[in-house]
Amino acid sequence: MSGAAKHIFLSARLPGFTGRGDKYLGEIAQELRRVLLKTQNTFVFPSCRLPDAAWSDVAALLVEWAEDVHNDIGLWRAVETHQRRCFGTPLPLIVNASPEVEPRDFDPRRIQFFLWILWPCFNPERVLSPAHKDLKRLAEAASRLLAERFARVPRDSGVTRFLASPNEYGWDIKRKLLWLGINSYLFRFQFFEYLDEHQGEPDIQTKDDFVCQHCTEWSGLGVIDVLAETLNVPAEDKATLRTWYERHWSFFRVLTRQEEGDEVKFITARNLVNGQPYTIRMNMADCPFTPGMVVHGAVTPWRGEWYWSGAQKTLKDIPEHEEANIRKEMLERSSSIAYRYCPAEAAKALEFAREIHAKFVAHYGGDLVVFPDGLALAAAEQKRMAAEWRASDPDNVARVMRERGLEHPRPRMSFPPEFLNHDQGIGAFSNVDEGVEYSLRFNQVLSGLRKKGAGLTDEEMDALRHLLTAAASSPAFVRRLVAEHGAESLTETFLMRHVPSELALEFLLRRHKGQFYRKRYPALSLQQEGSKPMER
Repeated sequence: MSGAAKHIFLSARLPGFTGRGDKYLGEIAQELRRVLLKTQNTFVFPSCRLPDAAWSDVAALLVEWAEDVHNDIGLWRAVETHQRRCFGTPLPLIVNASPEVEPRDFDPRRIQFFLWILWPCFNPERVLSPAHKDLKRLAEAASRLLAERFARVPRDSGVTRFLASPNEYGWDIKRKLLWLGINSYLFRFQFFEYLDEHQGEPDIQTKDDFVCQHCTEWSGLGVIDVLAETLNVPAEDKATLRTWYERHWSFFRVLTRQEEGDEVKFITARNLVNGQPYTIRMNMADCPFTPGMVVHGAVTPWRGEWYWSGAQKTLKDIPEHEEANIRKEMLERSSSIAYRYCPAEAAKALEFAREIHAKFVAHYGGDLVVFPDGLALAAAEQKRMAAEWRASDPDNVARVMRERGLEHPRPRMSFPPEFLNHDQGIGAFSNVDEGVEYSLRFNQVLSGLRKKGAGLTDEEMDALRHLLTAAASSPAFVRRLVAEHGAESLTETFLMRHVPSELALEFLLRRHKGQFYRKRYPALSLQQEGSKPMER
C-alpha cells in the first residue's frame, strides 16, 4: 500500500489548474494515512475499524478537506453555513449553538463531523454515534497532523483557480458542477453510493441526475447548492443555479437556428407540453439540431438563456398532429416533471390532491390507518373508492371526467403481488400535499416506537431505520408518528441519545429526506385513471 493515499489524492486533481501549495499535499496524505492506521490500533471498540485499504481514501479526503479550509475555498464553508441555517450551529450533534464554541481551522470537532457523515460510505453496516469516543480520537490525531503540516503550505490552490474561472456560459457552470459532484471530497463517495442504489452506470445522464437533482447526506445539500454558495457570482445567478433540480425535461420541436459564420449560436425550440418557446445556446460548428425535428431532453437556465442538460435524443419523424398525444402522455406518466413548467396544471393537481385527502380523512376518520395485511388494505381502498363514487354528484363527476380525460368515474386500484401478500402490517398515511403514503412492516414500526427506546429488537430497529432512510416516506409521515409515540426509539436506533430528540429528529429528516425541503409537485396525474400503491 506504499504511496496509495498519495496516488488516490493525485487522481482526483484538476488537470490544467495548479496552485503553489498543491505539490505538498500528496505527501501529507501519505503521512496522514500512517497516522490514521496507527490511531486505529488504539481503538477500544470495533465500530470505527476499517480495512487498511480504506484508510488511503480517508486520508486523501481529509487532506482535500484541509486544503479547502486552509485556502478558504468555500466548499466546507457552504456546508457549515447550511447547518447553521437549519440547526443554529455549524456542526449539529457535535457543537452546540453558542458562538464561543464555534470551531476554527482544523478543529477536531470539524473533522469528527466530516468523518461521521461519510462513515457509511466505508462501513454501511455500522450505525455510528456522532459522539463515538474512537471517532473523537481519530479526529484529534488527524487535526494535530494537519495543523502542523499545513502551517508550511502556501495558501494557493488549483481548486481555487478552477472555481475562479469564467462563469459566462451555462457549460462553464456545468463543468464545475460535474467536478464538484463526481470528484470533490464532499461528494465523490456519495456519488458511488448513488450509482449502487440506482444500479446505474456513470454515463452522462446519471451524472447529470446526481449533480443537478440528488439531495445528499450533508443535511440534504445538493451539489448545485454547494456550488451556488461557493461561486463568486451575483445573488441572481446563485438563485438560478439552485433551481437546476427543476430541469425542464420534455419534448422540444426545433423552430429556428441562428448562425454566425460556421457556428450555430442559438436554436429556438417549442416545448410540446407547455407550448412555450426556449432560446437554447449552442455555439457549435456541427449543430445536430435542425428545424422540424423533435428533441427529447432537459434544459436549464443561465443568465437569460437555456442550455441542454444531460443527454438528448433526436426524433426526426414526429408529425405535428402527434404533439397532443405527447403532451397527454407526459402529463399522465411524468406529471411531477411536467408540473415544473406547467403551473396551471400543477395548481389543479394540488387542489385535486387536497380533495382526495379530505375524502380519505372523512372516510377513515383520520389521516393514518393501519391494516393487518395487503389484502385487507386493498379491500378497504376499493370500498372507499366505491363509496366516493356513490356519494358523488353525477353531473359534477361527468364534468371532472371531461376535464381530466378520465374514461371511468373512479380510479382503478392496482396492487403488486408483494404488496398484497405482505402480512406484517401496512400503514396508510394521507399527506395533504403528497398523496397517500404506504409503509410496510408497520407492526414493527409501531411496536418499536411504543418502547420509547428501551429493549428494541433488531427487527424493530431495522424497520425504524427504513422509515427514516426510505426516500419515498415524507417528513410529515414521520412527524405524524412521532407526535403520537415520541422520537425516543428513533434517536436510539441512530445512537443519538446524547442530544435532544427534536434536534436529532430534524437532523435525520434533513439528512435522509432532503428532497422534501425543496419545492415539491403533486405526484398525482390529472389524466390518470388509476394509481398504484408503492411502499413508502
